[in-house]
Amino acid sequence: MPLTKRRPTVDTMNSILKRTILVLTLAILTSPALAEPLKGKVGVYSFPDTVWWDQWMGFQSEIEANPDFDFEWYLRGELGSEQQLITGARRNRIQVISISSQGMTSLVPEMGVLLAPYMFDSLEEADFVLDNYLSKPITQLFGELGLQVVQFTDVGWGVLYTVEKPVLEPADLGEMTLRISPSIILQSFVESVGADYAILEVGELIPGLQTGLVHGGLTNVVFVHNALDGQVCCVSRLKGMYEMGVNFANKQWFDSATDEQRSALVEAYVELPTMRRNVRAYVEQVVREGEAKGLTYFDLTPAQRELWKQASSSGLQRILDDTGGEGARLYDLIVQGKAAFAREHANDP
Repeated sequence: MPLTKRRPTVDTMNSILKRTILVLTLAILTSPALAEPLKGKVGVYSFPDTVWWDQWMGFQSEIEANPDFDFEWYLRGELGSEQQLITGARRNRIQVISISSQGMTSLVPEMGVLLAPYMFDSLEEADFVLDNYLSKPITQLFGELGLQVVQFTDVGWGVLYTVEKPVLEPADLGEMTLRISPSIILQSFVESVGADYAILEVGELIPGLQTGLVHGGLTNVVFVHNALDGQVCCVSRLKGMYEMGVNFANKQWFDSATDEQRSALVEAYVELPTMRRNVRAYVEQVVREGEAKGLTYFDLTPAQRELWKQASSSGLQRILDDTGGEGARLYDLIVQGKAAFAREHANDP
């Protein structure tokens, strides 16, 4: 008797169709090739032809080569001041920003303890304490305010520049008025060493130097190199106030990314130890270039540095008074870190 083929029933065909649609839907939803790229704006202010500019160019190159990202780039300050960048990032209008030491303290005053005058005796000590004792609590502090620390950055020691004569000891300040940015750290330092100060915007600085409104100021080596060429005679490398920065992302936006996207964002930056080496080599290059143009840099003797350290000691107490319990907690961690660093290097020559 010949076999007859059984035709599938309507119910069976519907069941097969439903399973096929389900499989195709799951394949589409889980396919990385069809995932939407992560969109974002990057807002920083970086001087071209500097080590920081090179780092941002490298970051941009890495991100643009990755189809998981679709970023807009504003690297020359097009999105405004640091305060505007901070506000924009907290509101998720800008997704990635970079902020200096002074900008950080405007949002988290407790950070002023880390930046207090003569808190660290060497850059190596500062690196050790930040990496091993401060990075996690600092990340938590900013996380509570909606910002995710993506990477710490390095600037180096602050310097004192003057128009007419060098300043090697606090007594050399005399009747000078120094230009500073609006920062409790700089205010406390200048007041503790007995000088006057004027808070001027960058655009007001050169007219202020030319008219004698201010006789010098506090900044970093690279700012002197890029903004004050030909305006000052002398730069004293006080090695007293350590400057750093942080690259942030909006925390909600960062948390919404996939694990792969978050890893790619972090890995697109130059690794911190490499970046520190690059920055410090660049600073010394800038010093050599300045000296070739006639600018005089002064390295303090240990005795001169100790005079500055003693004269500015009240600055730390003011910062601690102004930042309360959280500032005291960070200070305790710094003290622990400094002690651990000293133990590790007790037998160094």
